[in-house]
Amino acid sequence: MAIQVESKVDQIRSQLPALHAKAYMNTGTNGPIPTIVHEAMAEMMRAELEEGRISMDVWKTKMEMKPAAREALAKVFSVKPDELALTQLTTEGMNVMIHGVDWQRGDEAIITNLEHPGGQLPLYVVARRYGVQIKIANLGIGDGDVPAQIERLFTPRTRAVIISHLAWNTGALLPLKEIIETCRRHGVLCLVDAAQSAGSMDPKLRENDPDGYAMPGQKWMCGPEGTGSLWISEERMSLFQQTYVNYGNANYYAVDTQGGYFTPAAGAARYDRIATYYPLIAGQLAAAKWLTDDVGTEWAYDRIATLGQLAHTTLSNIDGVSVITPKGNMVGLISFNLADMEPNDLVTKLFDRGFILRTIGEPACVRLATGFYNTEDEIENLALAIDEIKREM
Repeated sequence: MAIQVESKVDQIRSQLPALHAKAYMNTGTNGPIPTIVHEAMAEMMRAELEEGRISMDVWKTKMEMKPAAREALAKVFSVKPDELALTQLTTEGMNVMIHGVDWQRGDEAIITNLEHPGGQLPLYVVARRYGVQIKIANLGIGDGDVPAQIERLFTPRTRAVIISHLAWNTGALLPLKEIIETCRRHGVLCLVDAAQSAGSMDPKLRENDPDGYAMPGQKWMCGPEGTGSLWISEERMSLFQQTYVNYGNANYYAVDTQGGYFTPAAGAARYDRIATYYPLIAGQLAAAKWLTDDVGTEWAYDRIATLGQLAHTTLSNIDGVSVITPKGNMVGLISFNLADMEPNDLVTKLFDRGFILRTIGEPACVRLATGFYNTEDEIENLALAIDEIKREM
């Protein structure tokens, strides 16, 4: 079994050129690009350059590309294609949801101390624009009774909870199903930032049933920057109004130019990005198919979690290292510190030794991401590098 796993990892790594120079441990920001994704994007750019962006053959390919991308992503997440909008990144999906709510002055929204600016900033805009009151649930590092900590802030005016499935800063996996059930009991929307969960674990969208789930394409999905998706089930699309529109987001042949009305595009396509650079869609499509057809999502999820546990244990056993991420509820993000060293300095020293990690501002720490393509040797060598850095202090 170990030989089979090593063989598969080697095969996958051979398709990810960025892994050859350094130990790539920052998928939580941007994943490595597979060769097949680069080639798909390059071919689309070549066709646009040599055949013309609006030639009949190229245009036909483009018109088939978005439906194909939706189909491929639906296979990854086990949902219907017409429940997926194609966005530019997680933050765009969060904007679509937050701005799509019919806010009224005096409404309340709950956000946690673990949220990324991608969820915070759109909420701040609607707070100023509509007079919405924001309440902050302090979850610590995310290892307590999260549903209860959120529920105690509910009032009759609470309209929505904005929350991450997997905290980008502490690496805590939050109990999404229980949070959503709590929201439903009170008639409150649950809008989910899935920047770190999509592609790193099975989001169980049908089972968890969030009101909306905003996902990236460039992180654990290994697609190009400028790609993402938003899942909103058929039953809940009526909860979110469109905020920006072009002819692709509307039924162009059902526009009332006298009365000023139009019929939205069918399904979640009404929330699609309004500007499309097709080489990015080509890359997003190729990445999704690569994950399902070549890598295997179940295998990837298991591998990420297994390496995450190994990294947590390995780092915890190093004298002077304090791990922030709760071991009992995590996936592939591990946040930690080395005593008497600033996170920026540690990241720089590790980079000089061949490891790509990153810092987090709050809590101030270093963050490691275990991709399905990483190896046990890389984790062991990271520990040796930290020991070496300690000796030089």
